[in-house]
Amino acid sequence: MQRSLASVGAGASLLFLSNVALADGYGAPSGYERPFSWTGFYIGVNGGYGWSETTNKFAEPAFGILPKGINPQGAFGGGQIGYNWQGILHRNLVLGVEADIQGSEIKDFDPGKFVGQGGRSNLHYFGTVRGRLGYAFGSTLLYATGGFAYGGIRNDVYENILLFGPPIQQVIVPFDKNAMATGYTVGGGWEYKISQAWSLKAEYQFIDLGRHDPIGVPFGGNVGQNACSSAVFIPNIKCADDAFHTVRAGLNYQFGSTYVPVK
Repeated sequence: MQRSLASVGAGASLLFLSNVALADGYGAPSGYERPFSWTGFYIGVNGGYGWSETTNKFAEPAFGILPKGINPQGAFGGGQIGYNWQGILHRNLVLGVEADIQGSEIKDFDPGKFVGQGGRSNLHYFGTVRGRLGYAFGSTLLYATGGFAYGGIRNDVYENILLFGPPIQQVIVPFDKNAMATGYTVGGGWEYKISQAWSLKAEYQFIDLGRHDPIGVPFGGNVGQNACSSAVFIPNIKCADDAFHTVRAGLNYQFGSTYVPVK
């Protein structure tokens, strides 16, 4: 019995030590080291939260109509696909390309006060096509990223107008119901391999899709005018780029995992 228990214990110890050795790279083929290579195609999912760069978008303080403006923010979720190359210029250097797309609830709405004038902004979806430059510490990857960004935006400024007495008529002329805006993104992140094929990621991106002035009925203006520059009796509405800060977490699956060659 004691010999049997000793045999089982010895076998378990050898199995444990062999797994440790493999994790340290000793189980790799001759001429190769750690199995934590980042080279290959990957696909994954992500989710996160985004908020506008400005907290007073479409602010119009005159008469208290929209004194504080709006602050688009909200959750988003989607997926990504990409490819990494490790060891081209340096054994720890990782170069990559990635594309992603997200459905978005980044939005805000304020009906306003005086005569019902208000503002609304909605980022329906967005995505990016980016390069990645990172440095691998075994199973950990730190990287910077940047490139092209796009998104579907709707911006409105409207006013409830009395036409020859009641009832109140709402006049809305949006920038474009489903306009696709384009711009750029920059950011960085951290990715960690929980196995050779699976990895977790956390990422920050700043996304700027440019300025898209709403067409509306600013107080004292006419239908169809640029709501950011056509106010007659009051200061112009405060407009800025449709730019957002985003943070996200994700999960990737890597195809065709390989070993890292010894340089």
